[in-house]
Amino acid sequence: MAVIFHVLKEEFERLVETEASYTKAIAAMPRGTPRILKRRKKNYLYLERRDGDQVVHDYIGPQDSEKVKDVLDKIAQRRRYEKLLKETKSALKDVRKALRGKI
Repeated sequence: MAVIFHVLKEEFERLVETEASYTKAIAAMPRGTPRILKRRKKNYLYLERRDGDQVVHDYIGPQDSEKVKDVLDKIAQRRRYEKLLKETKSALKDVRKALRGKI
């Protein structure tokens, strides 16, 4: 039984570290949902996010610029990390149940 406890404890520690790294990576990436708005016959990208009760539009640039492509890639990566973080939290919950408060 001690071997199983040791393995679960290692998994718990690994999941805690993984959760912290995903949280840190997500915090470093741009927040918001990309919105393309047309202004004077040209398309521009804005990031739309909530700040309290207000919706804030952060200007990124023209739709075909390199900066926009970079921001869209980072947003896609952020969404992947958020999905992985959710899975990690679920696994962490299961490991905590298996350990029954022995950590």
